[in-house]
Amino acid sequence: MKAHPGRLASALLLTLMLASGASAQEGRDPLMRLERTARYSVEVLMDSARLMGLPTRPIESKVLEGLSKNASPRLILAVARNVFRSLRDARAALGPKATLDELDAAASALRVGMTQSELGQLGRSQHGKLLTVPLVVLVDLISRGVPRDTASQTIFQLWQRGAADDDFLGLWRGVERDIVSGADPGAALLNRARQVPSREPPPVSPPRPE
Repeated sequence: MKAHPGRLASALLLTLMLASGASAQEGRDPLMRLERTARYSVEVLMDSARLMGLPTRPIESKVLEGLSKNASPRLILAVARNVFRSLRDARAALGPKATLDELDAAASALRVGMTQSELGQLGRSQHGKLLTVPLVVLVDLISRGVPRDTASQTIFQLWQRGAADDDFLGLWRGVERDIVSGADPGAALLNRARQVPSREPPPVSPPRPE
């Protein structure tokens, strides 16, 4: 699994963002526990997602999370619709080449306050790299109390400097340790970000006219 970025990203998404104890092993159709009308609406959402090339796992996972918490069918359906909208918006921001894991992570970033404009800016500066891990780290940092603007700007700056997945994961682990030790979340991120090396040469200034 470590050798496959997509699988690593999937594990991170499940661990950091879904936080659900529910499992598809509960039965052939894990949505059977949902009230019939709400289940039909969720199935329509998932069918629409498939037709649009969007991942269905985030929708199903949120439904199972709601069921595990005994949430009302109305609330579960509202959350499922919100997840669908965020996936659709993520696709609009990142374009048709985004992977399912990237869309999953991007949709989660939108739901914690990242804007489509910011997401699109990240997407336009990909240069062949996957956005999944940086976005997963971004979402987790915000969930730990880092101000949204601080987290978004810092992740973007590191991305622009050529930070790799290992850099983002190391940053995440360091910030987590600092927060547990009592550091301010925003300050912890800024301090740790300074330790991430730049992996791309700075842009060359245009020559001055003689």
